Amino acid sequence: MSNKVTNDTGNDLCDGTPGQRGPADHERREQILCVADDLFKAHGFRKTSVTDIAREIGVSSAYLYRFFNSKQAIGEAVCARALLSMDNAIRAVAARDQPATQRLRDMLRTLLEEALRLFLRERRMHDIIVVSIENQWAVTEEHNRVVYETIEKIVADGRDSGEFERKTPLDEVCTAIRVTAAAYAHPVLLSRLGDPEEMEAKLTAVTNLILRSLAP
Repeated sequence: MSNKVTNDTGNDLCDGTPGQRGPADHERREQILCVADDLFKAHGFRKTSVTDIAREIGVSSAYLYRFFNSKQAIGEAVCARALLSMDNAIRAVAARDQPATQRLRDMLRTLLEEALRLFLRERRMHDIIVVSIENQWAVTEEHNRVVYETIEKIVADGRDSGEFERKTPLDEVCTAIRVTAAAYAHPVLLSRLGDPEEMEAKLTAVTNLILRSLAP
């Protein structure tokens, strides 16, 4: 068994001590992430140091490096946990036993709702997501893949059911929808779309246009 801990995408986040990790190590790792999450929300990712996290827990910085090899590794793990809730929410919509047209509409709305929760209501999470996008962290690349594959599933189902046209290459359709929806899942772009009510109205208009373009 490897002594490296990985995040939800399978990327190595830390180098552990020799031997297998037990429950105590897992609990300590979760404690580190919970404390880091709180500090990132309170002060922002950029202004929080590994020393700050260690001090809050009551251990040395060197001890934290047994679990995570850098501040970025801690940030990626915190970011992954936050984005996982969004990923799970849109996957659940895609798996519903409903017409593809309704699922696509609901998926885009869920993407907006989750983005509002993470990026605007929890303002400090906005900070760490921006950092992850700017630095192309693997966790945001994985999130983008999940969003694309969710769109792909719904569109493919819609083609199979006859709800959507089949002439345009599938990858072209999915890429266009993903790019169009990007504004509703990017913290900086989202903040420029007005208040939540205005965002809802704009999303409805965009979704209607997408669905008209997909009609057979």
